[in-house]
Amino acid sequence: MVVHHVSFLSGLTNSFARPAAVLARLDVGVAIFFALSGFLLYRPFVLAAIHGQPSPSVRRYLWHRGLRILPGYWAMAVVALAWLNIDYLRSVWDWAIPVLLAQIYQPLRLPVGMEQTWSLATEASFYLALPVIAVIARRMGGRNPLQRARRHLTLGVVLVLAGLTWNAYVHGPDSPLPGLAVLWLPAFLDWFGVGIMLAVLASWPANRTSSAFLGGLSGGDAGRGDEDPWSATPRGLRVFTFAPGTSWLIAGALLWIASTPIAGPRGVDPATPVESVIEHLVFLLIAWCVIAPLVGPGSGGVPRALLGQPVVRFLGRISYGIFLWHLLALEVCFRLLGFTRMNSSFWVLLVLTLALTIPVATASYHLIERPTQRLRRLLAGRRDRHRPGTAETDRLVGASLPASQGATSGPTAQPALAARLEPSAHPAGPQHEGGDRDEQQAGRKHHE
Repeated sequence: MVVHHVSFLSGLTNSFARPAAVLARLDVGVAIFFALSGFLLYRPFVLAAIHGQPSPSVRRYLWHRGLRILPGYWAMAVVALAWLNIDYLRSVWDWAIPVLLAQIYQPLRLPVGMEQTWSLATEASFYLALPVIAVIARRMGGRNPLQRARRHLTLGVVLVLAGLTWNAYVHGPDSPLPGLAVLWLPAFLDWFGVGIMLAVLASWPANRTSSAFLGGLSGGDAGRGDEDPWSATPRGLRVFTFAPGTSWLIAGALLWIASTPIAGPRGVDPATPVESVIEHLVFLLIAWCVIAPLVGPGSGGVPRALLGQPVVRFLGRISYGIFLWHLLALEVCFRLLGFTRMNSSFWVLLVLTLALTIPVATASYHLIERPTQRLRRLLAGRRDRHRPGTAETDRLVGASLPASQGATSGPTAQPALAARLEPSAHPAGPQHEGGDRDEQQAGRKHHE
């Protein structure tokens, strides 16, 4: 997402070069991030439900989510608000809106230097909605694990359809909803729904799994059922999960399609309702194609090798800090180093932005994120020692709880996918996205 923002703010996005058109659509990282969040966060709930075990503690889940995103976000917000927005903060409410992640509900409330945090505000609303979704799915019942899995999968499909319907409605010319409604959670239920569907498929009850990776995720002999999860998946979907190379090539082709005028203009120019919906749908398909190979039976090999690279793991650890601080680094370039907005060298601006962002993100990780994670695990360990009846639930979901939730239990012989994907589990540089606009940002929601 850093590359996407630099290309836009340097002016490259508006050039006629073909690569510029692709860079203009790298806000697809928002879709990938939301889908990945849906997978990682819903998986413990669906795994416990399928196997008839108690659901993870909602209080603990929300506490972990708050500790994960708020301390780093508040540190960045204080700098951005005090440095770039102080002249516009005339009341306590003006401060409270961004501090409480409510900026997507008030017009013209995306503060300078932290415009990308609209996606974090949307993500936070998903955190609150996820336990409700899990309760609804659990109450759909099912006599056996296979029935329960199918009903959870059905709910995921319903969420996808609901998100697509909302987008078609909110972009319509007669919609009574405000422009910012394109940034609210319903507009992204389909992207989160993709992750939820993949979480269900990865938790499918089976006598055996098709990969050792899935075996580690399901907690050894915990997965018992009637059919292989991936064989039960429609053939068209299995292509994306069994063949990472094929799936990622399809994702690349879809990104190229999105870079054509079919998905609307580049930059902040308003798209037609049809163009907006097409872009949204194409981004949904790209998110599936990118993530499915990482959680399917082919999740070893190339995916494991890529995610295991030291540089990738390092950038993953500090990715949340990169997401939070990179627009402030760009502001330093524009306000202090003499770069011109919309008319600067893309490569020079990119190098300087990364040179400023990576050290700050690294410091944020070591000074803010790691201490809060240690505090979270310490408190969780103390609570678990005094809470009976959780051993079986921990055995089932421990391997699949993302490290971002503070899970440390579960099999360690085979690292869980969540641990491999921990870097991307955080609202980080995709990982997204904001931009440089006020309400026009809402009109082109995916762009920044």
